[in-house]
Amino acid sequence: MKKIAMILACVMMLAALAGCGAGSNGGNAETVKAPEGSASELIAKIYENVQVELPVSDIPVDLNDEFSRTSLLGVDSADGIVEAVASESMMGSHAYSLVVARCENAEKADKLADTMMQNIDTNKWVCVEADQKQAAVCGDVVMFIMLNSEYGVTADQVVEAFTTVCGGTVSRVVK
Repeated sequence: MKKIAMILACVMMLAALAGCGAGSNGGNAETVKAPEGSASELIAKIYENVQVELPVSDIPVDLNDEFSRTSLLGVDSADGIVEAVASESMMGSHAYSLVVARCENAEKADKLADTMMQNIDTNKWVCVEADQKQAAVCGDVVMFIMLNSEYGVTADQVVEAFTTVCGGTVSRVVK
């Protein structure tokens, strides 16, 4: 009986650890429902939950344009990306970029988050550089933020705003 109890305890512990490994907020890409709305609508909802003290404007990402794909999404190919919109400063050089992309499915969104974190240049503005960046995945939607924290908002706060838009749970946060 002791051996059976020990085996059951180990199985339960492994199951709990497997569930926790899916993401920092306890969800996983297949069970977390993506938020409704276009990428622009999701950006607007994020801004309802976090204040950014910069004049920003939405820029639809031209998925057929190599420069747009590489500088805003960090990808060579738009394969698996349905739509993407960036929100960046309208004036001057400010190290701030918020990108929301919807993918064909949650698996592609998860891969896109990793690619964005690895490939997007935090110094793309040349004279200013972002000191924080994070990505979060909610179903088939990826949110990527990079900014200089001197603007009065942090990447953590933007991720929290996105999490709120997603109903309180995201699949994964990548730091």
